[in-house]
Amino acid sequence: MAVPHSEFASRVVWARTSDAEADDLSLLDAVERERRARYLREDDKRRFTLGVILTKRELSARTGRPPAEISLDRTCPGCGAQHGRPLFPGWHLSVSHSGGLVGLAVADVPVGLDVEERGRSLDEIADSVLAGEPPGDLHVYWTRKEALLKATGDGLRVPMTAVRVSAASAPAALLAWRGRADLPARTVLRDLDPAPGYAGALAFIRP
Repeated sequence: MAVPHSEFASRVVWARTSDAEADDLSLLDAVERERRARYLREDDKRRFTLGVILTKRELSARTGRPPAEISLDRTCPGCGAQHGRPLFPGWHLSVSHSGGLVGLAVADVPVGLDVEERGRSLDEIADSVLAGEPPGDLHVYWTRKEALLKATGDGLRVPMTAVRVSAASAPAALLAWRGRADLPARTVLRDLDPAPGYAGALAFIRP
């Protein structure tokens, strides 16, 4: 299932690990097959495979090149190994998964996608998520902040408590980012409804 977004030439595509193609390795290159083999759990192997398939198919549709000819750069900015987020010239990518759902966001500006299955409670980590926001659905707060951290490329290097967003019951918005006063005006944040039992969020950073 795909959800087009008119803003920033973006699109979000979803798939489930129960899909038969989660076991199809035909679009994985040697590096990706090696990485897949390192996962111990079969569910993790299927999530990774689907992420590759979704990414290469979407980039194929945008470039006109066959999916098998799409090569992704996964160089980690920290150590140089091939386990970083996927990169492709001209487009920004973000892959997210939780439970049996895998999603891909593609845009022409920095983008972050996050999905979280509602099956587990986040109450025990509320103090590491909230930054003065009112009580509310922690899955909404979590996915909003994860999407933002992915969009900026900061990831876990920045604590969620440095990022303050609107109340979970209100339209999604970045209100403040410690040390980055420019970001609220440059950020677009959207709540998503990926599937029953899941919360999701999508973030864009304007140039």
